[in-house]
Amino acid sequence: MPWKLVADPAGYIFIWLIGYGALLGPIAGIMIADYYVFRRKFLDVEQLYKTNGIYTYTGGFSLAALAAFLLAVLPNLPGFLVQTGVISGAHPWLTGIYQQAWFVGFGLAFVLYLVFRKISPVPTHR
Repeated sequence: MPWKLVADPAGYIFIWLIGYGALLGPIAGIMIADYYVFRRKFLDVEQLYKTNGIYTYTGGFSLAALAAFLLAVLPNLPGFLVQTGVISGAHPWLTGIYQQAWFVGFGLAFVLYLVFRKISPVPTHR
């Protein structure tokens, strides 16, 4: 029922779009941090298709990226719950953080991913 999303502009903008941005911001932050900063714009295309290549990580998942994603989404969660009506009476700064969810998630994920990569580096070239 997609028409229910656009029936109420406040619900569409403040719940759906910002909530979706709260998830996409951290993903963009991780991808940009990995490509531009960590790998310095080098992508080994051949390694992408190898079972045990440099992009394999732990069972196919980068634990640094997953941890950065989860930690970057968490600050936006209380504001989302306030907007959806699940909780009430929260501090105004929680909804203020949520209003900037994409930027907050992007910045946190960018920094956290680089910190996690510094702690547990992976090969960038073979």
